[in-house]
Amino acid sequence: MNKKGNLNQLFPAVLSLVLVGVLLGAGLMILDSFGNATTANSTAAIAVGSVITAVGTLASTWLPIIVVVTAAGIVLAILLGAFGGKRR
Repeated sequence: MNKKGNLNQLFPAVLSLVLVGVLLGAGLMILDSFGNATTANSTAAIAVGSVITAVGTLASTWLPIIVVVTAAGIVLAILLGAFGGKRR
């Protein structure tokens, strides 16, 4: 099997990263509208605020790390496919 130049396997990884980013953004917007619709000191407002903080931390801390690791994996796959497949 020659996988040199096979970029078809990269599409699902990039698509899933974009989908996760969009869903996190949309989810935070929806949670923010729920938080604004409730009374400031109610249990629901406190719970929504806690979820917003947790998801915001996930989005701002872990998502960039996942993107960097995925990009490094893509670069390594391309380099290994280009230079690692030459055996005589």
